[in-house]
Amino acid sequence: MLKIFLFVLCLSLPAFAESTAEKALTEEQQKIIEKIEAYFNGIRTIKSTFYQVSDNGGSAQGNFYVLKPNRMRLEYQPPHQIEVVADGYYLIFHDKKLEQVTYLDLDENPAAMMLKENFSFKKENLTITDISSEPGIISVDVIKKDQPSIGKITLMFKEKPFSLKQWQVTDAQQITTLVTLDNMETNLSLDNQLFKFKDPKKKRRPGDIPSRK
Repeated sequence: MLKIFLFVLCLSLPAFAESTAEKALTEEQQKIIEKIEAYFNGIRTIKSTFYQVSDNGGSAQGNFYVLKPNRMRLEYQPPHQIEVVADGYYLIFHDKKLEQVTYLDLDENPAAMMLKENFSFKKENLTITDISSEPGIISVDVIKKDQPSIGKITLMFKEKPFSLKQWQVTDAQQITTLVTLDNMETNLSLDNQLFKFKDPKKKRRPGDIPSRK
């Protein structure tokens, strides 16, 4: 099965072995964190293409949409017959080929960090384990304090203009997946229908769709 780049499949993995020690930030690094938070909070919508490569040989590409709060859509291009929709309540994984639909709690998935109305690393219970830079690129390593099993997430930003360019996930099995965003546009008007999911099953059985809180 294709490894979904926003960590959908990482939730059931065994505990991650890497150290979870939080990095003591310098004043300059704290300013970088505040800049990242301001950047995310200045975005209302995202429209982008993405390219995904894993070091186990897997690759994929497709289209990526975000509408805050808590709505997202990933459309994978063929041969992958997969779509992922965050409808404001759940992260819904739809494998069209297998005709399988899986509902995940959005608040328990790291994908939610990009979808929050008012994002902060502290509020999302994210531990910053490292901040590094090279010419034109700033990288921030984070883990989820209460969900170490999802592994390490590295966010990579272009400095000029400041924008999210890539992220990388190292999961509990030490498999690394790199995602690159291309042609990203922000704060465009997006159709709400992009973030609505219609279950392909005509006849739904009790328990197919969890009740919303």
